[in-house]
Amino acid sequence: MDTIIRRKILLAVDGSDQALEAVRYISTVVAPDRTDIVLFSVGIGFPDVFYDMDNNPLYRSKKTGVMGWLADHQLLIGEFKEKALKILAAAGFPEAAIAVKTRTQKAGILKDIIQESYQNYSAIVVGRTGVSRLKDLILGSMAHKLAEKIKHIPTVVVAGKPTSRRILVALDESIEAMRGVSCIGALAGARNLEISLCHCLKPPAVSRFTSKSPGKVEAEKDWRVYHANRFKPYMDEAAQRLVDAGLNARQISRDFIFVRVNPIQEIIETAVNRKFGTIVVGRREAVSFTQEHLRGRFSETIIKSLKNMAVWVVN
Repeated sequence: MDTIIRRKILLAVDGSDQALEAVRYISTVVAPDRTDIVLFSVGIGFPDVFYDMDNNPLYRSKKTGVMGWLADHQLLIGEFKEKALKILAAAGFPEAAIAVKTRTQKAGILKDIIQESYQNYSAIVVGRTGVSRLKDLILGSMAHKLAEKIKHIPTVVVAGKPTSRRILVALDESIEAMRGVSCIGALAGARNLEISLCHCLKPPAVSRFTSKSPGKVEAEKDWRVYHANRFKPYMDEAAQRLVDAGLNARQISRDFIFVRVNPIQEIIETAVNRKFGTIVVGRREAVSFTQEHLRGRFSETIIKSLKNMAVWVVN
């Protein structure tokens, strides 16, 4: 009898509606019988100066208001966790597989979450926006920062309300892309999901003076067939990894997207038009200055563009 390997998922929550959607999303993707969920929140706590308010008449009158605000925040987190536990229980997660963990803020919310992520987790899940949408808009959301900083485990960013059980894996020759396949297999392999292994083919540029030549269409068709066959070993390896993880071969499809201009936009449009609920991308660290500052990282661009979809960023 094979030993079941249990994976531990870190759900960084802040009491927001989007965080609750992140809980709901992951409950439908990972397998309850082999996954442990940790609901992790960073509490604001009482700063040291708070206890000195009584000694300062200028701040003494403010103490009651501060205590009320902190109490409201704690109540919000408490109500949130009750809702999250009900969602996970309804999805089939046993009580022993769910843990609630709260830490008083020490180095800052972002750094505290990153520090927690090193405690033997297989992935971290976070909502794209938090309690303060205005702050997210001006300063950049916590999700984007986590996806940028966390490089030792996959980061799952949930936008809106993903409902589709279809997953698009952006596959190329990179190690990171194949790791994305392995990640989906390890965490979601036992679920009844539809997974599309999707590779972008960008035809070579054709001169405008020869674009209407009789042999152009046939030449482009031959080019597509050649490169599709060249990429076939990568498709085969990715599909086999998913089958080995427990998926049925009928759940896996292989697709090629023929890109004319922007592969990122093509992937997003494909995901939206074909009603995918998840996109899995590999993040490459070797990015040129032009790509970083003019076009943006592949995964970051997708995260910023999606609605009602989740993005898995795998290193």
